[in-house]
Amino acid sequence: MARGSEHDATDDERIAPTGHYTAYVWHHLGMPNAELFVTPLGRALFWGFRVSGEGLLTWAPFAPSMTQYLDYRHRAFERALEQSEPDLVVELGAGLSRRGVTWASRGTRYVEVDLAPMVRAKQRLIDARSSAALRAAIRGRLEHVARDVLSEDFGDWLAEALRGARRPAVIAEGVLTYFTPADRRRLVGTIARALAGRGVFAAELRVRGSGASAGALGALRGAIRLVTRGRGAGEEEPSHEASRALFEGAGLVDVRAVEPPPGAPLPARVWVGRGGA
Repeated sequence: MARGSEHDATDDERIAPTGHYTAYVWHHLGMPNAELFVTPLGRALFWGFRVSGEGLLTWAPFAPSMTQYLDYRHRAFERALEQSEPDLVVELGAGLSRRGVTWASRGTRYVEVDLAPMVRAKQRLIDARSSAALRAAIRGRLEHVARDVLSEDFGDWLAEALRGARRPAVIAEGVLTYFTPADRRRLVGTIARALAGRGVFAAELRVRGSGASAGALGALRGAIRLVTRGRGAGEEEPSHEASRALFEGAGLVDVRAVEPPPGAPLPARVWVGRGGA
């Protein structure tokens, strides 16, 4: 497992609140290994929001709760990975997700990419809380890399990281939605080129929509502002068709959405595309 630099006392303060919050949601939903990444801040955000905010924002029948939204999102990525049967997964903006530990413990090579404070914090939690058996299972299979996915040299790094993999999967859960449309398209194009005609890319995209979808988005954006302490989220795509076009325009093929459960008016989809020729 790659090692970070010496602990910076300000690391936890530099991690976005959503990282702590979502980690607790995975724990609340009973997902494997999520207990490793529970933090006091995550617990406080989850239960504080549940009591004071979530009910107010989801009073209408069209409005999904943050837990429902994050449950769909996380399980949709799991489904996409299971169907692609990857021999290597690279997760961008991995945060405090339990997925890397889980997949690595099953024998899949897994690379988690995030900014340095998150990488250091996550390595400390794994070292402090995982059992000897789990550490042995992920040794040599789970790697943490500190890198800015919008940097000029990210494409070269990713292409090298994917070298030798026959069925690579690159995933970005909750990352693209925080970028500008221009940066979003540039990053998807970079990933499509690095895949070099093999493997898959999966990412979540939210849309503006209309009617109930617009109402659901308004509730969701309000929830995100509360959880992120006012940081909010980036600009949405105009429609699900535009989301598909973003993937196809980058050179990905067989683009499809992982649909949410029937009757769930979620203003987001997890999209999956295969590397084009």
